[in-house]
Amino acid sequence: MRYWATLLGVLMVCAAVFTQEEFRGTFSLPWRWCVQGNTPLDTADPSRYEVSNETLDIYLQPGTLTLSENNARNIATVRVGPAHPGWYVETKLTLDLGGATGAYIQAGLIWLHNADWYYTYHLVLSPFSGNLFLGTAQETYENGMPVFRNGGAQSGEWSPQLNTVILRIQDRSENFDNDPTNDIPVGQFFEVWYDNGDGNGMRWLITVPTVESGYPGWEFMTAIPAILRFGGRIGLYTDISGYAGEHVPVAMFDYFRTNLPLLPAADINGDCIVDDADLLSVLFQFGASGECMSEDVTGDGVVDDADLLTVLFSFGSGCR
Repeated sequence: MRYWATLLGVLMVCAAVFTQEEFRGTFSLPWRWCVQGNTPLDTADPSRYEVSNETLDIYLQPGTLTLSENNARNIATVRVGPAHPGWYVETKLTLDLGGATGAYIQAGLIWLHNADWYYTYHLVLSPFSGNLFLGTAQETYENGMPVFRNGGAQSGEWSPQLNTVILRIQDRSENFDNDPTNDIPVGQFFEVWYDNGDGNGMRWLITVPTVESGYPGWEFMTAIPAILRFGGRIGLYTDISGYAGEHVPVAMFDYFRTNLPLLPAADINGDCIVDDADLLSVLFQFGASGECMSEDVTGDGVVDDADLLTVLFSFGSGCR
C-alpha cells in the first residue's frame, strides 16, 4: 500500500508546481545565510563555498549549531509559506571526505528557526567505523537551555564509497493521493526517505510523529510542524563536528527541490505577496545598516535604493 501511495504521489508531484535550485554557475533562488542566535549572524563565508556549473560546493570548516556553541558557517536557507497536503523537501549531495576521519562530519537538509531551534537530516560519517549513515537531530530551547536530541530516524551503515545520496522529507504518503477521506492533518507526521546509490532506489526510512500528533513522548518534535503551519526557513547545512585535521571535507549539493510555496525575496513581512506593507517596511528602515535585516532585501548590509527598487519591481508578485 505504501508503494502505490508513494508512486501516485510521485506522479502528482510531477504535475504540481515545485521549485528547484540546480546550482548552474549561480543561485536562482533567494538564498540567505542568516541564522538568528549564531555568531556570526551572517554565516556566509564566500571563501569556503563556490557555485560550479553543476553543484554548490561547501568546504567544511570549524563551527556548529550544536547546543550553545552556535558558531556555524555557510548555512543557506530559503523562506517558505505554510504547507499543503503532499509537501516535500529534497536534495541530492555528495560528501567528499578527502581523507578526513574521526568525527561526525555531516551535510544535509535543515529546517531552521534559529540557532537553538532547528531540525536536520544528514549524511554523516561514523568516527568509529569510518562508514556512512543517515541521521537526524532536533535542537530546542527548554527551561532556559538548549536541548539536543535524536530526530527520530537513523539508518544502518554502509561503505564510504557510497557517498552520494538523495535525502527527502515529505508528508505522510496518504496525503499524496486523490482521496481526501484518508488525509492526515499536515504537520502531525512526516516521512524520511533516501537513496544511497546501492541500486535499491528511493526508499522509506521511518515515519516520525510530531507534537501535533498527540503521541506521548514526541512533544519535543516542534521545529518541522511549526514551519509547516506558519512558514519559515528551510535549506542546506554542513557540520564538521569538531574535526581539526589537515584534510578538508567538501559537501557538493547537486540540487535542492521543494513544492512548499517559496516566498519572494521582497516579501518582507512573509504574507506571500509583495505589497504596500513591504514597501513601507523598506521606507521606514531606509538608510539603516547592519547584518541580516529583513528590509535589506539585497543582503548588502544597508537598506537603500537597491532594496526599494527590488520591492517596486517585485510589486504584486506572490509565492511560487
